[in-house]
Amino acid sequence: MNTLKDLQERVAALIEHHGEDAICAAWIYTGEDVIRYDENCDAIRQPKELSDKVLNGLDAYDYIPQVIDEAISQELDECVWQLG
Repeated sequence: MNTLKDLQERVAALIEHHGEDAICAAWIYTGEDVIRYDENCDAIRQPKELSDKVLNGLDAYDYIPQVIDEAISQELDECVWQLG
């Protein structure tokens, strides 16, 4: 499980290594993002126990880092092409 404290420590290490002005991209999801919608399209927050279980389960999706790597490669190729 990743916690916000774990993330804070990782970000502090990245800042120390790359500097605080280094550009980055990040996607962060918390329990507030684990919602369902009712028949009226109203957002319904899920209980913490369920939200934690859902967020922990995201580690099983191996294709997420793969898709991000592919997107970086595509952007890199496009930037290199534009620079000629």
